[in-house]
Amino acid sequence: MAGFGTLDSRWTVNGTPIYAPTAKSVDIEHDNIVTSGSGRTESGYMHIRWVRRDITKVNMEWEKLTGNEKEYLLNLMQGKEFTFRFWDGRQKEIRGYVGKTTYTLDRTDSYASQGGLYRNVKIDVVEM
Repeated sequence: MAGFGTLDSRWTVNGTPIYAPTAKSVDIEHDNIVTSGSGRTESGYMHIRWVRRDITKVNMEWEKLTGNEKEYLLNLMQGKEFTFRFWDGRQKEIRGYVGKTTYTLDRTDSYASQGGLYRNVKIDVVEM
């Protein structure tokens, strides 16, 4: 029985290809950090003291993966710092870490030899 993921060199962790996220399942966020003293004055003027600008977060999802495929992804990323290449209309690269991982164990019987079947595997990569 074959797995569900397709290794794709547009998506890499430290140069190692990972499974391409499921179509229509990649959300990319850009965030900024400002100091607690930033904000609007009573006269309406905005004071911003930037700490850091344009921090990227890539939220990926795979509709279904075998347990072996899920473990492949987690072994590359979970609890580590890494160089992450991803596709956002063009190739981009950040230094990142995994912020959150969630998944649903679906079946263990049909895919026992492949570590079970998992659905809605979600991994968030956050720029350092």
